[in-house]
Amino acid sequence: MEELEIDAYGECEKMTYYNREDQFLRQRLQKEIPILRALIQNLYEELDRKLHLNGAKVPITFGYDTDTLGSYTRRSAHEKEHFHFSLLFIAYGVKNPLSKEDRIDLFKHEYAHYMQYNMQIPEKYKWQAGTHGSAWKYCCSLIGAAPTAYYKAGEGLIKHDYDKALTKKFTDKSIPIRDTYSREQEYRKKKNSTVKFNINDDINHPKFGKGTIEHIEQLEGSVRLHVRFGEDLKKIDQKWLLQAGMKKAGAPRHI
Repeated sequence: MEELEIDAYGECEKMTYYNREDQFLRQRLQKEIPILRALIQNLYEELDRKLHLNGAKVPITFGYDTDTLGSYTRRSAHEKEHFHFSLLFIAYGVKNPLSKEDRIDLFKHEYAHYMQYNMQIPEKYKWQAGTHGSAWKYCCSLIGAAPTAYYKAGEGLIKHDYDKALTKKFTDKSIPIRDTYSREQEYRKKKNSTVKFNINDDINHPKFGKGTIEHIEQLEGSVRLHVRFGEDLKKIDQKWLLQAGMKKAGAPRHI
């Protein structure tokens, strides 16, 4: 997918990959990977000794996911078994990192998923199917992980009632995401990808003057307007145009 940079006037410009600030952040976070991997493996080795498992030997990968904190993937014909964590949440160098307790709880959360597929689960804890069903909650009770399906700040500090959790079924089968960050991200994506202009609309631009929209690209999380300014065709980010208060210059012209 083509990566673009939006300049001070909303014009979309091609980049090599990410914008500079994002690129520098990712470079800093990359340096944390050895420390984070050692932290996770040490925790999993401790749990392995207690439960006679081999979770610490499962590969760990890292990425820059904005809507997923972590995951465990079982081995299949198409996937290799691995744990995966987003550096944008677990790294120390991000603006709002997880607390120490929530970070450890996240690692345990994913280890509990590993447990449910790699150890014997008593029959009485198999009454609710699903990724976050009774078997998974039983595994959480063995290692002290929060028996909640999605991240919620402070869960790592709470003393959980596992007896209640193991007998209470999730009432909402869709299990709506309770992670405020994810919901806000989804809202922004939807809002920013809604087209607010029409082809042949005229706009006034502070740098390029009066222009006419010739083509509209609706992308994931954004809209790119192809605007004709005289002999020049510019790609303008719709979000910038709206934030800058750029209004339509007049009624749309029709061919």
